[in-house]
Amino acid sequence: MSRIRLLSDALIGQIAAGEVVERPASVLKELVENSIDAGATRLEIDLEGGGRQRVRVADDGSGMDRDDALLAFDRHATSKIAGFDDLERIATLGFRGEALATIAAVARVELLTAETAGEGTRVRIEGGRVLAAEPAPRARGTTIDVESLFWNVPARRRFLKSRETELRRCLEVAEGYALARPELAFLLRHEGRTLLATAPGEGGERALRERVAQVFGRELAGELVEIPATAADQLLPGTWGLVGSPATARGRRLFVFVNRRLVRDRTLLATFYRAVREEWRSDEFPSLFLFLELPADQVDVNVHPQKAEVRFRDSSLAGRLGTLLRVALGAARGEEAAPLAPPAVPAAPERLAWEGLGGSGGGGVRWEEIAEPGAAPAARTAEALRLALPLYAPPERAPVPLSGRRGEVRPFRLLGQYKGSLLLLEGPDGLYLIDQHVAHERILYERLRRAFVARLPSSQRLVEPLLLELSAAERLRLLELESALGELGFEIAELSGGSLALAAAPAELGPEEARALLAELATDRSATAENLGTRLLDGLAASQACRGAIKIHHPLSPDKAEALVSELFRAENPYACPHGRPVVLTMTDADLERRFGRR
Repeated sequence: MSRIRLLSDALIGQIAAGEVVERPASVLKELVENSIDAGATRLEIDLEGGGRQRVRVADDGSGMDRDDALLAFDRHATSKIAGFDDLERIATLGFRGEALATIAAVARVELLTAETAGEGTRVRIEGGRVLAAEPAPRARGTTIDVESLFWNVPARRRFLKSRETELRRCLEVAEGYALARPELAFLLRHEGRTLLATAPGEGGERALRERVAQVFGRELAGELVEIPATAADQLLPGTWGLVGSPATARGRRLFVFVNRRLVRDRTLLATFYRAVREEWRSDEFPSLFLFLELPADQVDVNVHPQKAEVRFRDSSLAGRLGTLLRVALGAARGEEAAPLAPPAVPAAPERLAWEGLGGSGGGGVRWEEIAEPGAAPAARTAEALRLALPLYAPPERAPVPLSGRRGEVRPFRLLGQYKGSLLLLEGPDGLYLIDQHVAHERILYERLRRAFVARLPSSQRLVEPLLLELSAAERLRLLELESALGELGFEIAELSGGSLALAAAPAELGPEEARALLAELATDRSATAENLGTRLLDGLAASQACRGAIKIHHPLSPDKAEALVSELFRAENPYACPHGRPVVLTMTDADLERRFGRR
């Protein structure tokens, strides 16, 4: 007797469902994509039990006749492609013809559809078996009702998460496609309660900003800047979207769309992360709503079972996108590059004398004007031509040994302070610039972090609760953590309409810092009730360190400057503040020589 056998169609369908249908959010994604491909302008989504019990999607799209309604549940039955050439230039969200068949194999499904208002078709399927196909009235469009997901695959059902977690994942899918299609109207209800409702826009950046405001609140929408169209036309035509300012970095809202398809492509996200590190010198990533519109034959979407990743035929796309994102990030931060330049001199320079480091100025640097006889007093501009104030430490001061990476010890010479903000050090390989504020912030952070480990913070009620502008999915995330947050001093109040407010916060944390920390937790899937205490202590230490650190434009004596720098380089991480900003910048000897034309 042969040991190799053909599997039944029902078992094949259940196996295939494991690749396409992972959870209720996977079902919702496939149904929403089908509705969009059908030309719908309005989608109504109803969920029960977080989607575990029911996922229902109704649209006003093109609908189907009776034959197509039955054929749609056959495996690999699709209206999107006909041959291999079509697979090379897919312009629709769906194309494989697997979704409905695999969903029907592991759930109880009812389809109600009509091409024109009036008589339509109702099809009922259970576990992949057609139970009924009969006439039924409906307006133009399609309704698909999926109940009891994985009822016949109990092992898969046991792997589903809690009702709240599955609901949040469904909301994330709906919000993603609401952002992808701002011209469509979306309505999502959970057990009769409206969680997402968006009005249709006209398309483009303006409609996208309005849709962001509808989903995440107007505070976030106001912190976004458009990706410069001129740069996009030069570097990567068809690319547009919005990038957040540094104020949006506490909540990670990262959405990437390729031909209006929501993707979680690691290559594109890595390009964005690298652009932020290069442009901002930071690991705090702002919000991103990025749209890439490319010819269909330049994108391969058939590389992931759930179509969550894509491949690009143009190998240079990631590099050009990175350049464009750096331009957008510069605009979002509102800063322009300040390259080194020689100091300005008067149009008709007088005869000047230079007194160097070893002169009578006690190690200082100064310009001294020697005006011609008879010159007007206004021409005596020695003060205006002065390049720097006297240095704190003369060159003959003993080198200060500062520890670096991996216990390395190098001698540095403290030169002085620039504008009460930067400490200048002569190192063995170049000039080192230290931001005194973030350096002190790093020192205080590590001190406070060690102190906070021994005790939990106390709570303090706010005189006036602070409204938390979050999406529906983010609000659910905080409600999941509500009990653990309460033990750490937070109190969250649920207002009418489902919005949340911060009613109490740890006493050591300011109200705005507490709100920012909650916004970060709401978008962080790695945060759990078990690690929340550690996360809070980090936030408390970073907040207090920032408030207590030496400010810019604050003069330091040579002894205090040396003490600050010495303690900095004994820190665990002396190169970045708790928020990711750089502490130390270096200009190597080679860089300086190139600037002066010696190389």
